[in-house]
Amino acid sequence: MQEPLSMWRVELIHPFVVHIPVGLLLIGSIFWILSLWLHRRYTFLRPSGRLLLLIGTVGAWIAVYTGTLADGQVARSLCDPTIAKEHERFAFTVGYLFSAFVIVDWLVVKDYLTFITKKYLHVGLAILLIAGCGFLGYVGHLGGKLVYQQSAAVYQPTEGCVEFE
Repeated sequence: MQEPLSMWRVELIHPFVVHIPVGLLLIGSIFWILSLWLHRRYTFLRPSGRLLLLIGTVGAWIAVYTGTLADGQVARSLCDPTIAKEHERFAFTVGYLFSAFVIVDWLVVKDYLTFITKKYLHVGLAILLIAGCGFLGYVGHLGGKLVYQQSAAVYQPTEGCVEFE
């Protein structure tokens, strides 16, 4: 009888790490964007959104790192490894977009960008967040394809991968 696989395999750390940053980035984006209209009544929205986005961005980079570790284990069993590469490429894009938001928003808070009207900066940052959330959704879609269509780290396809032809 074959011994069951450990739950502490390298390729299983990535899904464990990735879901919290996804939630933080989405909720943080919603809070920050809502604060553009509701900042007078709900003063907690912008600081809360900033904090969630900062923690989520750090978590996103940790997820990218663990995904890179998992890639070394999972890539050998995939029938279409291009999806994993696309997943990785867009994950880096998500990390860069949210990192850019965190940096520019911090510069706005510190008043280093006074030569640009804050209204335009806020619109630009909101667009950056919406784009980041869109890419985040696509990265999640690709991750779902890896798990549910190619059984990444879950199931080993038959030899020759006939079920994908």
